[in-house]
Amino acid sequence: MNIERLYSILDTTTMQLPNESEADESIEKVDLQFIVVGVNKEAAEMCRDAVIEILAEYPEPERLAGGPSYIEVGAAIGDQGRAFQLFALGKVLGFWTIITPATLGITGDAAATLAGQGMVMISGYKGEAIPAA
Repeated sequence: MNIERLYSILDTTTMQLPNESEADESIEKVDLQFIVVGVNKEAAEMCRDAVIEILAEYPEPERLAGGPSYIEVGAAIGDQGRAFQLFALGKVLGFWTIITPATLGITGDAAATLAGQGMVMISGYKGEAIPAA
């Protein structure tokens, strides 16, 4: 898996937003429980094929298809923060949905505890965009 290329794409297409007001209308904000990641939709689309190529080289494709957590993906790519950025990028590209405690209706301390244990994950990647709901 070409980690340097992945990092370059993440740097070009996403940003961790300490302050959501930093994002303009070209940025889609993705809430990942611990952090909001902004994704430049136009830049993301321009990198779609490259992201697909990189994901095809994921070390354990069956795990990626199964819906891994940010902890697992962070270990595979070497950085949990970049795992959040990858999750947001993939969501905007329609590759997966993101599951957090909030998507299950859990808030407050229980949500923080679950998220810390890995309950921020993707629905799974099958090598293509998921159908629109």
